[in-house]
This record gives sequence, structure tokens and C-alpha cells, in this order.
Amino acid sequence: MTDEAADLRRAVQRLARRLRDERPRGPLTDVQRGILAQIMDHGPQTPASLARRAHTTPQALTRPLSTLVEAGVLERAPDPHDGRQHMLTISRSGWTLLREDAAPRDAWLAAALAELTEAEQGLLGLAARLLAGLAERPGAE
Repeated sequence: MTDEAADLRRAVQRLARRLRDERPRGPLTDVQRGILAQIMDHGPQTPASLARRAHTTPQALTRPLSTLVEAGVLERAPDPHDGRQHMLTISRSGWTLLREDAAPRDAWLAAALAELTEAEQGLLGLAARLLAGLAERPGAE
């Protein structure tokens, strides 16, 4: 299974690089995109929970989080369960920015998928669901 795992890893990496190449130049850094992706995937979070998911410290996220809040991309609200913390959510303008950021990549991918057969498209739909599940599995810490 080692060869299959390596082949899958390389294929996913090549696709990820290609999708990065299709990304428009914009105001977001890779760290900021990562923060927004975590909130998109897992909902509103505290800076501490974002840091845990990113395997870093809350202090390391201070500047990118402040920049996103100041730009109006993220909104900060008191944590209803812990008044010492605050929750970060994506603002309406943040969602607009994310859609604009994803649009060229989605357009490229849709055009590439349109060149495949219906069976191949179905297989990739299944693969997408399986890959999403793999991404959520706990890793070796």
C-alpha cells in the first residue's frame, strides 16, 4: 500500500499546486487563507482552537488575525461559553472575498472536469468525498 499512498500524495500535491497557480493575486496571504479555511470547515472558533488546528501558538496568529479583523474579513464576538475568549467568524465581506478568490480555480476545475466522461466525473465525485474523509482523520502526533 506504500506505493499507492505515495502515488496518491503526489497526485494530490500536483493538483494543489495547479489550483494555487490558478489563484488570482489578492490581498490574502497563505496563512490568512489557512485561517479562513479552518473557520469555513469547522465554524466559528477561538484563536486558541485555530492555533491548535494549525499546530502553532495563538501568539503566532495574532498579526494575521488582527489584519483580517481590521480588514473586515473576520468578525470578533465574545465567546458565549467563556467570557475571557472571543469567537472569530467570517464576515459577509469575507465570504465575498473567499468566493472571488475561489472563482478562477473553480472555473478552471469545472472546465477540466467537463472534458471527462460522465463515469470519470462520478468517480472523481466519490474520490472527493473519500479525500475529505481522509483529511479529517487524526494523524500521528
